[in-house]
Amino acid sequence: CYDSMHIDSVFGRIIYSFNDRYLLQANVRNDGSSRFHKDHRWGVFPSFSMGWIISEESFFKKLNLNWMSFLKFRGSWGRLGNERIGNYPYISLMDFTSTLFYENDKTMEPTFYTGAAQIQYAMRNLTWETTETYDIGVDAHFLDSRLSITADYYYKRTKDMLLDLEIPKYVGFSNPSQNAGSMHTSGIDLEINWNDNIGDFKYGIGANFSDYLSRMDNLSGTQFLGEKVKMEGSLFNEWYGYVSEGLFQTKEDVENSPKLNSNTQVGDIKYKDLSGPQGVPDGIISPEYDRVLLGNSQPRFMYGGTLYGSFKGLDFNLAFQGVGKQNVRMTKEMVQPLQNQWGCIPGMLDGNYWSSLNSTEQNLSAKFPRLTYVNEEANNSMSTFWMFNGRYFRLKNITLGYTLPKSVTETIFLTNVRFYVSASDLFCLSNYPKGWDPERGDSSYPITTSLIFGLSVNF
Repeated sequence: CYDSMHIDSVFGRIIYSFNDRYLLQANVRNDGSSRFHKDHRWGVFPSFSMGWIISEESFFKKLNLNWMSFLKFRGSWGRLGNERIGNYPYISLMDFTSTLFYENDKTMEPTFYTGAAQIQYAMRNLTWETTETYDIGVDAHFLDSRLSITADYYYKRTKDMLLDLEIPKYVGFSNPSQNAGSMHTSGIDLEINWNDNIGDFKYGIGANFSDYLSRMDNLSGTQFLGEKVKMEGSLFNEWYGYVSEGLFQTKEDVENSPKLNSNTQVGDIKYKDLSGPQGVPDGIISPEYDRVLLGNSQPRFMYGGTLYGSFKGLDFNLAFQGVGKQNVRMTKEMVQPLQNQWGCIPGMLDGNYWSSLNSTEQNLSAKFPRLTYVNEEANNSMSTFWMFNGRYFRLKNITLGYTLPKSVTETIFLTNVRFYVSASDLFCLSNYPKGWDPERGDSSYPITTSLIFGLSVNF
């Protein structure tokens, strides 16, 4: 059956520890997928990891570093495979359909015959896409393990990427998947925790931070274009579009400037003429020569944290998360009024769009182009005009609880009784337009705030 596929796997693992100081783990798996031809079906994916707990070494203990409780260095390497493409791309699949053969002129009665045709270009040498990951890290505890730090640096390289490379149109098939690309990712992860107590008061603070960049390498000359692109040398899903020079403010400016189309008028977005067929500005704004890479679309400097405290029966928990930087675009759904001839008018448009009824000073400070359906597509094209920093801070959860003393619960034959109130997603600070959530985009309902009162009873 075309809709079914099969994977066979064999794997093994060796774990070794010597004196709780030298740690080694080795894994290997051999995977076979029915999505590949039998000559290229199997892939071997090994991985290794090593650890050295240096704080257990005798020479380290002789240093008498009382402020350091634990120190461990780690390193690992591994390879994984990906075969998530269509089923049986190595077979010239046939499709049977009923086709109109002729129609009787008098009775208008059609005659159909069943025919068959090849529906895909077979690629027999297709095999696994592989990703190799290198990681080095350190775990350290200080001050009787009250302070703990974990840090990692990793590098990933993906090769033999399964890409749909273009074939000549006259072949008559859609572009087949081929092993023809590579990309790499590098990043860091950091986690810091502090746990301590002052008498009956116990508390803990934790924070984490991560950052990464993914860049496309060789794509065999293929470019995946759109608002976000994948091309050789670009970042993964990097923004791609025009460079904006603000809004057209006068008729003379429109007449004497390069334009994207003939519908451009005063109040529309003005784009910069960057290049042309000869490699220099040609006086025309065109998608072929005037769109450029505009910056990373992936989140940067992701962070989170927790705060915990308890005193006798009282307990308190707080969690937050956020992103330090992200290039995002204001979409048509955020700003366009009366979409599809119905809906509402976004409040942020009020007094902030270009209009012939405004004064010159108002139009010079306008944040949005004129309201028009005639040049809607050109104004909403991806450009720096619509980009902003999508960083945000979200208070994820606050919980306050109280547990009854044992002396009380035992008298009513209960083990534990806890009252609590918990609030989730209380607020989010961001540059997004009011009503839009940085974690949900423009096609989902925003995350809602919830308040829960609860009682937990153990018998």
